[in-house]
Amino acid sequence: MNILAIDTTTKVAGVAILNNDKIICESISNEITHSEKLLPLIDSTLEKSNLTLKDIDMYAAINGPGSFTGIRIGLSTLKAFSMIDNLKTFSLSSTLLMAYTSYLNNIDKFNKCEKIYALSMIDARNDRVYYALNSIHTNSDNKIVLDAILETSNDLIDDAINAIKQIINDETIIIAGNCINKYNEKLNTYFSNAILEDMYPTSCDLISAYQNISNAKDYIYDTYTLDAFYARASQAERLQNNEK
Repeated sequence: MNILAIDTTTKVAGVAILNNDKIICESISNEITHSEKLLPLIDSTLEKSNLTLKDIDMYAAINGPGSFTGIRIGLSTLKAFSMIDNLKTFSLSSTLLMAYTSYLNNIDKFNKCEKIYALSMIDARNDRVYYALNSIHTNSDNKIVLDAILETSNDLIDDAINAIKQIINDETIIIAGNCINKYNEKLNTYFSNAILEDMYPTSCDLISAYQNISNAKDYIYDTYTLDAFYARASQAERLQNNEK
């Protein structure tokens, strides 16, 4: 199966292609909008893979939360592709993919069959974070199982920590995200058995998740059911409603 995966949830636009069990990945980071760079990036990655869009069997995308504009550009592009080709799209939230990726990165530190907490945190600026809590383990089929404990929310960092502390005590927890270094001291204070990893998942991680999570079929959508996941109103909506 040939899979074309994209990520436009941050300033770094990422494209990856699975071709003959080999992942080819490209990304670009600059201030130029994804609307100008995404299609050329897709073209160049296809060319490196000796493929065209006609050779693609499935699309994949991170659907948020993240940049409002970036998410809309990425999903609109894949919706247009899938409408023409009548192909499905595998799509995960950035918080769920972060839990999966950080688990794989640290899997040698615990018993794979043991359920581990995975807390995902994304910087939402102004001391706010997007966060989600999952339990995660490897089943007897060597597939990774993710169970949601707290769905993705947006809160001040202190409120997010308090919400998590109501659920866990001193259990082992992986805390991963793009703001871990920023809140390192605070997280170490509240979570004594935490494995901290400052990271953000990529389009390559998305393909890996499709291959390895136990319920990948639950995250496959068509043109009409593929949707963005913002987890927070846009800045314009917040200003209109006098919200922070």
